[in-house]
Formats: sequence, C-alpha cells, structure tokens
Amino acid sequence: MKSNWTLPPDVPERAISEMGLPPSQAQLLYNRGISARGEADAFLNPSEADLRDPMALPDMDLAAARLRKAVRDGESVGVFGDFDIDGISGTAAAALGLRELGATVFPYLPDRDDEGHGLNEKAVRSLAARGASVLVTVDCGATSDAEIALARSLGVDCVITDHHVMFDPPSPDAAALVNPKRRDSSYPYEDLTGAGLAYKLMQAVYAGMGREEPRHLLELVALGTVGDVGAMKGENRYFVSEGLRRMNDTRFEGLRALRSVAGLDGRELDTAALSFQIIPRLNAAGRVADPGVSLNLLTTSDPRRASALAEDLDNHNRRRRILTEAGVEQARAQLRKRWGDASPPGVIMVGDKRWIPGILGLIASRLAETYGKPAIAVSVGSETSRASARSVEGFDIVSAIESRSDLLTNFGGHAQAAGFGVRSENLRELADRFAAVPESAFAGAAEGTVALDMLAPPSFVESDLFEFARRMAPYGAGNPQPTFASDAPLAVADSRTVGDGKHLKMRLREGGGRFWDAIAFGMGARADEARAGSEIELAYHMEENNWNGRVTMQLRTVDFGAARG
Repeated sequence: MKSNWTLPPDVPERAISEMGLPPSQAQLLYNRGISARGEADAFLNPSEADLRDPMALPDMDLAAARLRKAVRDGESVGVFGDFDIDGISGTAAAALGLRELGATVFPYLPDRDDEGHGLNEKAVRSLAARGASVLVTVDCGATSDAEIALARSLGVDCVITDHHVMFDPPSPDAAALVNPKRRDSSYPYEDLTGAGLAYKLMQAVYAGMGREEPRHLLELVALGTVGDVGAMKGENRYFVSEGLRRMNDTRFEGLRALRSVAGLDGRELDTAALSFQIIPRLNAAGRVADPGVSLNLLTTSDPRRASALAEDLDNHNRRRRILTEAGVEQARAQLRKRWGDASPPGVIMVGDKRWIPGILGLIASRLAETYGKPAIAVSVGSETSRASARSVEGFDIVSAIESRSDLLTNFGGHAQAAGFGVRSENLRELADRFAAVPESAFAGAAEGTVALDMLAPPSFVESDLFEFARRMAPYGAGNPQPTFASDAPLAVADSRTVGDGKHLKMRLREGGGRFWDAIAFGMGARADEARAGSEIELAYHMEENNWNGRVTMQLRTVDFGAARG
C-alpha cells in the first residue's frame, strides 16, 4: 500500500456484534464513529425522528412570535441573506415560506464587491425605506451590532439567524438572535447551516400558526447544506436525504431548468451532482455578477423565466471557471517565486490586485487541497484589501484569524472557511504572522494523504458492499463516499487521456481475470504512470456509470501508484 494511504483501526468484534452486520459493513460504519445498532439504524435510515424541536434554539420563541405577529398584522418583512449558496437558498426558503403564509416579503442579497459579507448599512436603509418593519437575516448578522442598532433606530426589528461562531454576547438591540453556537445555547445539534436554520425558523412559525410544516422547502435546504459542507449527520442528514428525494421530482421550476442546462435530465440527483453541477452554477452569479439571478431562479414559478435564468447562470459559471484557473496559476507562480519547489511554511497567504472577491475562496480552496495546509487569498486594494480563507481537517481557521485581529478591520466565518478585511499596509506583517504558524498545527492533513476505508478488491466491493455503500448516502462532511484500495495490484490493460488531456481513462484487470473501467479525473498528466502492461495500486470509489442509457460499474480513481514488488 502506498505510504500516503492510511487505514483506520479494525472494527472491534464487540461493535460487529452490537451492530448485527457483516464485518465489512460494520467496518464502514465504525470508520464514521458508529458502533451500536441504534446508531447504525438511525444513520442508514434518515427520518423525521432526527429532527429536534426548533423551540429549543435560543431566542426561537421570540423570533417565531415576532414573525407570527408580522403575518397577522400585515407587516412587510425583509429577508437578508449572504450571497453564497447557503445564504441564497436559505433566503429563498424563508422568503417563500413567509409568502405562503400571506406575508409581504422583500428578499435582499448584497453585492459582493460593493457591500461584502454580512448585514450592512445600505441594506438596512434600503429595506426600511421599502416599508419593512421586520428584518430576518439568513447565514449572517450575529456580529452586526451597529447595523442592528441602526435598524432599531429606523423602527425595524431584527430577527437574526446565523450559524457562525460568536465571540461576543448577542446584541441587545436584536428582537431575537437564533444561533446554535451561542454560548448559552443548549440545542443538541450545533451543525445546522444557514439554510437549515432558516428552515428551523419556518418550522417554528408554521407550528405556532397551526400550519403543516413546509417540507417542500427542504429541496432548498439541501442545496445550502451540501454547498456549505454541513456535517452529514443528524438533522443535516435528514434535510439532505429528504431534499434530494423531493428534488428528483421537483416542484421548483428553477431547479428543473438548472438541472437541464447542467446535463442532468434523466439522472438521479445525489450530493455529487449538487456539489459539482448544480451548486457551482448557483454560486457563480454571486461571484462574478448579481446573486439575485440565483435567488430569482429558485423562487420563480414561471418556466420560461426559469429557463432564461438558468442559461444566464450557465454563462456566469463559464466565466467563473476562466477567472479561477487564471487566479490559481498566478497564486502558484507567486509561491514558486518565493519558495521554489519547497512547500510554503505555515498558513499560506497570497494576493493580487487582479483578483475579484468572488474567486478568492476558490483560489484558497485549491491551494489548501494542493499543499495540505490552510490557505488565504487576498484581493489587494490601494488602501484596504479583502481575503477569503479555507482550512484543512483539524485546524480552526477562524480562531487563527481572530488571534490576529489587531491587524484586521473585520472578520468572520467558521472553522473551515472564513474571510476578513485588512488595511493593505498591514498585509506583509499579517502574511509573516500566518507563515509562522507551526507545521505541527496541520498534523493529520499531510499533502496527498488518502484515508481508505478498507483494503478490498473491486469484485468483493461489487458483490458484498456496493449496495450497502449506497445506503450510506447522502455523502458529505463526516461521511465521505467509501474509499477502497485493492489488496493486490491491478494490471493496466489499456490507458488513454480524455477531456483534452485533463483526465485519464484506464482499463484494469483484477487478478481473477475480471476487467474494470476506471476514470481518474484531473490526472491526465500522470498517464505515463499507468502505461499498458504495468501494474498499479488503486484507491477508488465504486459507482455506476450511466452512458447513453447503458449502466456499467466503474472505478472512480482517488489516487494510484506503481505497484511495488
């Protein structure tokens, strides 16, 4: 087995007995922290039993009561959300949910370049001028004390829903601040996303008015939960499972149109389809244009308008890809110029005047994947600069940023993704302080490490584990798609690059003579390592490949290497 591939501890006999499953199946669940029958049953069968009482969230009683009053009294409600998919989908869910109760709703998504992340003065004044007497935030607002105070002075009550880390007590000017990460929260599930929290608010409002829970909104919640990399357990797991089930026969014209432009008609949607096809398009508008395009798509009931908006998003997504690829190459050139072939020390920080804020997170994410350590990308301005950070497993990036807040103008986020503003004159000192973070802080996130679930040849996975692995979906944070490695080398019968040389397609032979198709996305440059006639070690996911109506089994390559004698 390759040295950078790791195996988990063997499942104990006691856990196998308690779960009542074959050892190989029990191993997959044990790798995800499950060791008892009840836990296994709940994990494999997400249901409404996973839901917690929304009224157990801090200030939910105040939030729901204020919105019920607004609905009864005919008040106008502003819904302000962040411009990424979690905020967009959560804003759509809250706006549609309130409208279906009869409320007049003004949704508002900020411009990334002009307004930036979070609640801002322009938005507060705009919504107040339109007549909103209640302002609901989605995926933001927990630290917006000045904006909340401004809203109150204008006669607008703020109902804040936010899932980001809070360092200070809630603002005294908010009518309610609903956040499972409040220090005084006793809510049993901290991993709700912004969209999930918006749904919990709708649950509470609907229940208080004697209305049936608006479960159709879970299609939108699934988008935000997957897009924000919410932990795929507990309530989130139910939200995504039920949301995907409904999405495959969606009632939303916008999702139907977006599915079509993404080439997903006739395919059953899963978290991979959302992550790589649907969500990037919904995020693209907020990165390079107006996030309102995505919000309008999710909330329209007009098929023709939905089709036009979906085409717009597809075009925005093409532009986003071009800008991102250019930015990533510029970032790598910076690192090569300063550090040569060596890995940059500490937390990586790069910046460029040409980068628009919308691609910063994408650049940081690609660098974090490449180097196995946290990365920060900065859009450098003449006086002030903006940054996005992405982390690696086990390193809390927002705490690292908070400890350097003396150099910042603002910051926010959570353990794996965050952002901040900084005066440009402080960039060099800030970069040096991040570079000084010891390498030991990233232990367990070494470059190129592949965490295997077990050693198992493809024939065994197909016959004994494939259907069980499908039951473990939806996959996501904390529940990755099972990764296997054959316990013996596989012979390369044929290999070739596809997709303009970006990807590698192989035909592999297992020891018993069975042939398998394997696809290695993004590994076209490694074609020489898999010449016909050679033997390789393969880390893989097993999946079905549906091509022109023909379904075959395929090994999606995670990593491979030359077989060692």
